Amino acid sequence: MSKKYTMHVISGGHWDREWRLTATQSKLRLAQLVDNVLDILEREPSYKCFCLDGGAVVLEDYFSVRPENQERLKRLVEQKRIDIVPWYTLPETFTVAPECLIRNLLLGKKMAAQYGGAMKAGYTATSYGQTSQLPQIYRGFGIETAIFYRGMNKFQLPSFFQWEGKDGSTLYVKRCTDESTRANWLFFVFYPVVIGKREINFDYTFNPAHEPVHMCDEGLYERPFLLAKEDYSYSTDHDTLEFAVQNIMKQAVPDAVGRHLTGMHFDDNGEPYEFTAPMLEALNAVSPDMEIIQDRWDEYMDTLIAEAKDLFVHKGELRYPAVIHGFNGLLGATHSSRVKLKLLNEQAESLLTHHAEPLASMAAMLGWRYPELLLAQAWQSLLQNHAHDSICGAAVDQAHEDMLYRFSQARCVAEEVAAGGSVELYKHIDLSCFQPGDYTITVFNTLNQPRKAILPVFIDLPRQVTAGGGGDPCTGLGGGAAQNIHYYDILDEQGRQCTFHTLSKDDVVVGVERVLDTPALQMPAKRHRILLEVDAPPMGYASYALRPRGPRYIEKPETRGDRPLLARENGVLENQFMKVTLNPNGTFDIESKVTGRHFKNLHYFTDNGEVGNAHFCIPPQRDRVVSSIGLSAHIHMLEGNELRGVIEVSLKLPIPKAAALDQGDRLSELVELPITYRLTLEKDCKYLKIRTRLNNQARDHKLKVNFPTGVATDEVSVESAFAVEQRCIQYTESGDNFEKFFPYQPMQNFVDLSDGESGFAFLNKGMREYEMKDDAERTLAVTLLRTHRAYMTANSQMTPDEFAKYTGLHSIGEHEYRYALYPHVGGWEQGEVLQAAYAHKAELRAVQGAPKPGTLPPTLSFIDVQPADALMVSAFKQSEDGTGFILRIWNTGGKLVNATLQFALPVRTVERVMLDESPGTDLPLCDGKVRFDATPHQIVTLKLSV
Repeated sequence: MSKKYTMHVISGGHWDREWRLTATQSKLRLAQLVDNVLDILEREPSYKCFCLDGGAVVLEDYFSVRPENQERLKRLVEQKRIDIVPWYTLPETFTVAPECLIRNLLLGKKMAAQYGGAMKAGYTATSYGQTSQLPQIYRGFGIETAIFYRGMNKFQLPSFFQWEGKDGSTLYVKRCTDESTRANWLFFVFYPVVIGKREINFDYTFNPAHEPVHMCDEGLYERPFLLAKEDYSYSTDHDTLEFAVQNIMKQAVPDAVGRHLTGMHFDDNGEPYEFTAPMLEALNAVSPDMEIIQDRWDEYMDTLIAEAKDLFVHKGELRYPAVIHGFNGLLGATHSSRVKLKLLNEQAESLLTHHAEPLASMAAMLGWRYPELLLAQAWQSLLQNHAHDSICGAAVDQAHEDMLYRFSQARCVAEEVAAGGSVELYKHIDLSCFQPGDYTITVFNTLNQPRKAILPVFIDLPRQVTAGGGGDPCTGLGGGAAQNIHYYDILDEQGRQCTFHTLSKDDVVVGVERVLDTPALQMPAKRHRILLEVDAPPMGYASYALRPRGPRYIEKPETRGDRPLLARENGVLENQFMKVTLNPNGTFDIESKVTGRHFKNLHYFTDNGEVGNAHFCIPPQRDRVVSSIGLSAHIHMLEGNELRGVIEVSLKLPIPKAAALDQGDRLSELVELPITYRLTLEKDCKYLKIRTRLNNQARDHKLKVNFPTGVATDEVSVESAFAVEQRCIQYTESGDNFEKFFPYQPMQNFVDLSDGESGFAFLNKGMREYEMKDDAERTLAVTLLRTHRAYMTANSQMTPDEFAKYTGLHSIGEHEYRYALYPHVGGWEQGEVLQAAYAHKAELRAVQGAPKPGTLPPTLSFIDVQPADALMVSAFKQSEDGTGFILRIWNTGGKLVNATLQFALPVRTVERVMLDESPGTDLPLCDGKVRFDATPHQIVTLKLSV
């Protein structure tokens, strides 16, 4: 007679690549762990499977230490005795850019395929919540099932359900347990039977029989004890075994799926238990109602799918906080820990996806050699930083110092490739429409929207000194100075005068690279820093020319009325879209000329105490909030011309130096937090750009910049991964729940408030946490800085000297932020907020050159994507197999879109493929034009061949 329940024990180890240790330090421990996995699985055929859940990077790290074991591991993966998750690193999906999720899966599955392949189930258990488009992303890789824990709890979601993404894609999802996430078997069975603990606790009682060993010198005394000798046997005592069976049934039966129960044994960096099979036999002998078997994730998920009926369907994001005390918290504060990492991450992501890859792809389709290996190395460096403990800022200081190098590697490669691609494209452009002696300026736009902007360019004109004559004693002009350095026009390809403003002219010496000569070549030049009004087509370029001329005298000057200067000395910035007025305390008011709305007292700072950690935001028991509202600011006008106005504001915010070590109070000792920000308003620009710099010398605090919007709404629109989410901002009562109401939430590149008639958007680069206050003013607060405490040292109660050692988590030093404010009509779609956010994010590129022949016209859109207001290009890169180029587009809204693409590149065929780039359907291509439908919120991947 079969038993009432079947317990499926899933064994594995949760590998934290860098958390308590750096990635390099972890390699020795990883080598020992995987060595044991190989030995046990080869020695014990009854041990069914062990899952290495840290992603394919685990293989990479292991083989860097044990290259001789590649065939051993591959054989066990092929036999399905070792499971590898399909990711390269387990990412935090709300913090990283959407395209990075796809690249992570591409690399993970590619690397795993070399060693027998990844398991079928998706596994992002460690993400702090789950993004709404993950079902579509997973299905694009042939993944139909998923295992999660964070962002879900048993009170709001069943143990097994279907998750529907914004586009309608569905996943079968197994929710892990609230009490122990991925370790219920460890805590409720392994603890009593093997370790001898009757309850979940992390206390250790000193036992000399374990031969505890501990580094005790000044440099390493904070490392944990190591137990050199352990007893690996399990208890055969009937009462102990029976207690364990009752223990796990009490915990697991409420989450049963039919007759099936889940037992997960995934401890942090945990190793396989070699006596698992005989221990299960002993447990089965005392278990009257439950058969216990060891299983694999894929087989277990197939079992659940076959038996489950009338499954609950969840739609949208998964961001439920934890209710009961346990281990399954949302941990929603990670988006503001070590903010500098988030800022550097955004820089690297943007350079790769919005500059290097599209420019290299355009050039490669015209014959340039695509730098695939170099870009692959850059992506590998970046994706290593996307592991959840890494990008969330929870690891030891040295691990995050290592991340800075990887960000630098990715950024340097992207910059070099972007420059190389731009120059290569320039070589193909016919600029003979300009005159000999002109200096050409070619502007590249990699977004799929046309761009009209005020572009700062730095044009280096050779200093050619001519002989004879005395110069003007006042200006220094004339005489031995060449006239073409001082007077010029800038024209487009039609010979029309362009609007520009010269900001400065400086003597410089410019390096010159020449194949036939030394790389030490130099050329004297006059560097002209110019603001140029440009108009660039989508995914293409436009050409201009700086044309030297003689002086243009006005013999009878005439008055022409008031100049439309964009900044005035009275603290006012104004263009045709808005008027910005500075207040004495450094805040400012915005009058939107488009909507007629007035926004008052924007951009004030508040600072409160913070004694939590990377995962939890915790104020001191007796906190105080410091505000900049009562300060006096220094206000300087830096630029005021007809193309751009710049006003700089500086103030010093006196804040407590730290909080007490016991976390009870913010200290009374104050330090100054100097903050300087520049407001930039440009002609024809609909948003106000802000660059803020500060120098933090305080600990234990959270700094926010605040915008009282006055927009009457109870929800906000927020960009997430391939989606714009609508989130409620009203307070939610949470009683004595383990996790309280989270006022702070993650964002990608914008958060927007609208009452339907008009709105106010915050556009940002790399700042990932916002808070909507439920005050009458609907104040939007954005986190600039959150410093916090360490919690992974061996000694939890630190002395002041020990406390002072860990400065990284306190973000000491200089920080710079770039963001923008955008009043607009309607909601985010009508106001084209997403397009504005990416125009703010992805800057134009420019190349200085000279008139020359070429095969391409002076101005061209390589790929014209229509309708541009409904479709967004997320990637343009070489395909993984190197036989074509991938163009990825997503439908940003909830309506069916009939898309049209016009190619000026030599595209021969267009194939609609899966996200993993597996074959799909050929699309008809006629006269360089292709059409297809994009259903609501759909991500469309096209493969172009040349």
